Parts: sequence; structure tokens; C-alpha cells
Amino acid sequence: MGSHDTHRSIYADGFDRIPGMKHSPMDPSRQPNCDRAMGICSHQRSLMRWLCTCIVSIVTIWSSPNWAMAQGSVSPADVQQAIEDLLQYFRRTQNRQAKDGPVGAWQGHQDQKTGLTSLVVLALLSAGRKPNDTEVARAMDYIRSEPPMQVYEASLQIMAMCLAEPGRDRALIERNVDWLIQAQQADGGWAYRQDRGASDESNTQFAVLALWEASRIGIEIPQPVIQKGRTYWLNKMSPAGTWGYRGDPKPLGSMTCAGIASMLILEDASATQDARAQGNQIQCCTQGAAEAYDLEKSLRWLADNFSVTQNPGSAAWYMYYMYGLERVGRLSGQRFIGQHDWYREGCDAIVGPKNSRLMGVTQGSAGIESAAARAMALLFLSKGKRQVVIGQLQHSTDPQDRDWNRHRKSIQHLTGHIELAWKRDLAWQTIKLQRATLPDLLETPVLFITGSQEFVLSAQQRRMIKDYIDQGGFIFAEACAQEGCDGQAFDVSFRREMEMIFDKPFQKLPPNHPVWSAEARLDPSALPDGFWLYGIEACCKTSIIYSPISLTCRWELSKPYGAKPQYSKAVSSQLDNAVKIGLNVVAYATGRELKDKLEAVQIVQSDMNRQVLDRGTLTLPKLMHSGGGDETPKALSNLVEVFRRETKAMVDPKTPKLSATSTELEKYPLVYIHGRTKFAFSEAEQQGMRNHFINGGMVLGDAICGSEEFTKSMREEFGKLFPDAKWQLLPVDHPLLLKDGPGGYDLRNVSLVDPGRGDVDLAKAKREGPAEIEALEWNDRIIVLFSPNDLSCAMESKHSLQCRGYVREDAFRIGINFLLYSQLH
Repeated sequence: MGSHDTHRSIYADGFDRIPGMKHSPMDPSRQPNCDRAMGICSHQRSLMRWLCTCIVSIVTIWSSPNWAMAQGSVSPADVQQAIEDLLQYFRRTQNRQAKDGPVGAWQGHQDQKTGLTSLVVLALLSAGRKPNDTEVARAMDYIRSEPPMQVYEASLQIMAMCLAEPGRDRALIERNVDWLIQAQQADGGWAYRQDRGASDESNTQFAVLALWEASRIGIEIPQPVIQKGRTYWLNKMSPAGTWGYRGDPKPLGSMTCAGIASMLILEDASATQDARAQGNQIQCCTQGAAEAYDLEKSLRWLADNFSVTQNPGSAAWYMYYMYGLERVGRLSGQRFIGQHDWYREGCDAIVGPKNSRLMGVTQGSAGIESAAARAMALLFLSKGKRQVVIGQLQHSTDPQDRDWNRHRKSIQHLTGHIELAWKRDLAWQTIKLQRATLPDLLETPVLFITGSQEFVLSAQQRRMIKDYIDQGGFIFAEACAQEGCDGQAFDVSFRREMEMIFDKPFQKLPPNHPVWSAEARLDPSALPDGFWLYGIEACCKTSIIYSPISLTCRWELSKPYGAKPQYSKAVSSQLDNAVKIGLNVVAYATGRELKDKLEAVQIVQSDMNRQVLDRGTLTLPKLMHSGGGDETPKALSNLVEVFRRETKAMVDPKTPKLSATSTELEKYPLVYIHGRTKFAFSEAEQQGMRNHFINGGMVLGDAICGSEEFTKSMREEFGKLFPDAKWQLLPVDHPLLLKDGPGGYDLRNVSLVDPGRGDVDLAKAKREGPAEIEALEWNDRIIVLFSPNDLSCAMESKHSLQCRGYVREDAFRIGINFLLYSQLH
């Protein structure tokens, strides 16, 4: 037993002693199905057989769960360390004295004066440094002191000032914007300097990026400037949707990324909206202006020539290309370019073992000095790791069919509003249904579905959607209906599909549902007639929320950044309410808790067809009762699967349902019980449970969603089985809660979600502390271990802000400790 010996001892009678608890041998004469000569009961024989099969496996359990799917060789911690290494590099290399050059500057690309320093500041701020941090403040003083002389310099100054202190530097930003507008060439592009010259794709890209950042802080960019820039990129584009340098027909990865990103920005700034407002009326599904640019064509070339180890088409400018690749992935909402997870593969290339943490970051970056290459590496790692908050499902089978995206800027705008509310940079993405897998869906916490035409899923897609919800996902959907949209076909078919998958109809969400106040308080009675939300309950919460009226139309009209259009009071009220609904649904679904982009998705699924041995295998039945004994049907099988993966123990994936009166009960030393409402044992059930405990059996359990009704019934119904039985809260030093006790995890500091704290901000709703475990003691041993806080909802799918209970990882840890402790006691 090794380290366990200091906390418990095995006595000759076969019963464990826990310090502080009295023990005496159980009299076999009082117990049915006991071997009086050996002093062992049937349940003890079963438990001992199983114990022998896995005792070696439970001596050590890793401190972090290994039940997540491994995806890639680089972890979030690896990337963060690489970011810290780069930040340290820039701290070391900044000029601090005039004898080294301008104070606050970084050496390199001297022809661009403040250009390199502005690029480094942009990278530092993107990596989380603050404007008042010493090296940033020092650099910004230098940038402010130098008027721009070239396009790169003017552009990078704007980008740095917009991200640092835009209020303070607005006059300087406006000065540089005017400078860039004057520098635009006749063909719509930009050259190196303000005077007339040969424009090129690289200078033009930086000018477009700068003007876009300026527009996001409310500086209006004249439409002729935008349209001339758009014309420039379209004229330079090849029939394959690619770009070279200065019109060279040979495509380059770096210039193609520059073209894609610039076109996405200029299309967004152009008047191509798919919704309009006139007077007090909103018009949806207007089709907007036709886009002359085919993004899919450019992405196909990038996918066919994809690389994260060199600039496609060139042996130089590697990090410049990677900096552009990140921008393409983020602005287009693409997690995958072709079959390639661009950020994960890029991180593997930049910080993976082959490069030993950035040792090779400047290789293949000829033309870029070391500091600039490192700044671009820092930008790729920092901006690319933005957490995904919502993903839009591309469900149309025809690539030319935009029914899945009637209002093309809507999700981008909603994400912007969420960024403002949460005060952090976020990302959105597009998920193509025809090629999606369950792990792909699980990369996004909220799956958004919209349309007007008939929505039909295949049998395999229905299973995947069900699994997505079972694994903690959330569906937010709307029909593009009313105000010019005919969404009746989608409304009927989407309801049918969801009701087929989840075997229950949509219900109108009541006014007191937390979704109405999750982020921004909204009075549902103030909404227009027919504007309501409907939901389907799954996994202890509302997991599908549906609007039969278009929200995306209103999100499209509601710009989160820049100069706001002027609407009538009636229209502004509608847009404001639609944005609040979007904010509330996403906050309700996530609790503001998002997965790191490189964090492996967590999938727990039992293989019900796995063959098991009859002897030495643990089967954990579920005790049925009248209080909702099967409300979380997958929770127990998920626990058993995670336990198997963690301990390598022989366990049966099946969890048979048994009543307390079943004769089958005597076969199982351990039984699990959970529920959500009050229940009571009949006299026959009481006797069945007495026999179970007299035979040496044990019961484990929890209250689904932290139900107080069920907890009260548990205490009363089990407490009255034996007059001398007594409930107690396990002390913090009890062996069950200790890592080096019979359990595998330290449960003295776990995370409990309490809906009464912090509204829907999960960080505020959490409290840390020891697991609250109640034990029923009888005849000097624990016969019931029970958590009054939820384990089952978290193990079924994911912890919910509607339930008082433990976060998913800790719920599994508590369940594993229950099983490990019970097998030794």
C-alpha cells in the first residue's frame, strides 16, 4: 500500500481503520450471505476480487486528467512560455540610454525610423503588456516624438497608438490617417513614401490595416479611399485569387495573405450590408451588394500550397508570411485552411521541439531583421490564440448557397459586442457541416445555426449534434424570418430536427429564465410581438435556444466599433435588444469560461460493446427510485469510463438500473444513487437496502443540480434504515480528500459553482475550497458517501450556471475518489 499506510491500516478482521473513527469487527452472524468461518460476506468477496485486479493501478494517479483528446505536440503552456521568452527578449534589447540610439527604440530597419519600434509595441500589447508597462511607455514616448516619413512607419504608428492609448493619441492618429490618405496612389495602392511612386502590395497592406484600426476607434475613412483600395487589390489579383509582389504573376504566400486580409477588411468597410433600416422599418435578407471578390478561391490556393515552415513560393520572408497567415485565419473565421489547423500547426512549427523554443524563428526570414521577425512571431502566437466564443455552422451543401449566412457580417459584429462587454479579444469561426467531426464542433462553445430554407440533417449528423450537446456544447439558432425574410421552411424543419434528436419539443422560455438577464438585463415584455426565445432542456440546462425571428439581421446593422450609423429611436431600440439577446445567450451558455485554443477537447464516451470478464470486474449499478433516478442517464457511465482510463481498472461500461427490492442487488458491493426531487423508500425497499448494507455493501451518490429536495430525502430515507446510523460532514483531513490517502486526488481545493454568486460570470460564481462530502456511518463504518452538490450534471455534460455543483474536472475527481475509497473500505 506504500504511502497509504500512514493514513489507514488493515486489520486481521479485514476492515479498515481510519484515524479518529472507532472500529470493531462486524459480527458475521448478523449478516445474511456471510461465510461465518472466514468472517467475509458476499459483497466483500466481490469487492476483494475487483480490488486485486486494480490495486497496483491506483497507487498513483496523475494530477491532471488524461481523458482529454490529445491534439498536437504543443500545449497552451508551451506557447505561453514561448510568448514569455519573446517578451523577455524585447525587455533585454530595448535601448535605455542615448548612447545606444533613441531611448525606447529597438535596433533594426533604421530606414523606417520608428517603424520597427511601433511593430514591437503592437506585439507587446497583443501579448498582454499594458500601456503603462515600462518598456511600452518608453517606446511610446519615442514614437510620439517622431512624425512619420514613410508608409510603413505611418501605418505602424497608427496601429500601435490605437491599441495603446487611443484617447490620448487621437490627434496624432488623425494626423497619420490624413498623411496616409494623401499618400494613396492613383491606382489605389500605397508606395514607400507620400510622394508619387510605384505602389506595392506590402505597403498597401499596412496602410489598409492602419486605416481599419483607426476606423475602429471612430475615425471615419472616406469611402473613395476604401473603394480605390478595393479596386487596387482586385486589379492585382490573379484569376486563381492570388497575389505576387508588384503584380508579378508568380503567387507568394505572404502577398496572397496580404491580399486576402485586405479584401476582407475593405469588403467589411464597403456598403455591402445584407440588411437596411429606413425610418422606423428594418429590412432583412436584402442580399446587399454583390461581392466581386471570391474568398473561397483564394483559400483554395492557400490550402493547396499550405505551409507553416516556409513562405509558399519564396525562400524568404517566412515570419512575414506567418504574421499574414494568422490574420487570414482570424479575419475569415477559419480554424482550418483546407485540412490544416493553421494555428496549431503554426505553433508546432514556431515553438515545437524542432525549433527548441524559437531558436529557428528567424530562419527563412531573409529581408527581415531579427527583432522584426521575433515581433511577427509574437503577433502570430498572441493574436492567433484568441479564444473562440462562437462558431457559425455552414450547413448548405452547395458552396455558392449563402442560406447559412444571410447576413454576412452578423457574427463578426456580435463577437465585437461580446469583446466590448467582456473586455477581452475573442475570435469566431465557421464550421463546415459536411466535413465536421465531433472534435471540430467541440472547438466552439456555442454553435450558431441560421437559415431560411429547409434544414435537414443526415442520421450521422444528428448523432454528432446529440453528442456535441452531451459533451457540453450549446446550440443557438434563429430562423431568418420576417422583415423581408421568408424563414417558414427553416422554422418548421429546424424544430423537427431538434425535436427528433432530443425527443422533446421546444418550450417558451419563461420571463424568469436566467437568459433574459445573463449579461444585460432585458425585459422580455418590451420585445416586439412574436419576438421570443424557445429552448430545449438537455443535460441539466437549456442547451438549445432558438429565435423564430431574425437576430442576425439586427446584429448586421449594429456595428460594435467605429462611427455608428444614425437610426431612428424605434430601430435603435430593436438593435439594442437584439444585441442584448446575443450577449445574454452566449454568457448563459459559457459563463464567460472559454477553452484555450490549443487545449485538447474533452470527450468522454463509453464503449458499451467492450468485452469484460465476469470475475474481477467492477459493475456499478444505478439505484432507481421515484425522485428522478435517471435524469442524467450518461453521468454514471461517463464516470466509469473516466475511472477506467485513469486507473486501468477492469470495469463494466454498462450501469444496470436496479430497484432496492431487486434480488440482483446482492451481486453488487457498490451502488450509485442520484436524483433531483424528493423520494421515499417503501418498507420493502427499506429492507432491501438494509440487507445491502448488512452484506457489507456501500452506496455512493450526489444530488443532481444540487437539489435540496433530493438531499433532504437522502438524509431522511437512509438515516432511518438503522436507528444508530449517523450522518456527518467529512473533515478536511479525512483520507477520502487526500491525494496520498485511499483516493487519487487532493479534494481539499476544488471549484464549486454557486448560482447565487456573481450572476453568470463563472469566475465570480466559483468558490474554491474542500469538497463537501457527507457520510452515513453505521456499525463503525461508512455505508453511504454523498455529495449534496452536483456531480452528475457536470459528469453528464458540463457544469452549469443553473446548478450548484462542481466543475466537470473536479466532479470526475470526486467520483474517482469515491470509487477508490470504497474499494478499500
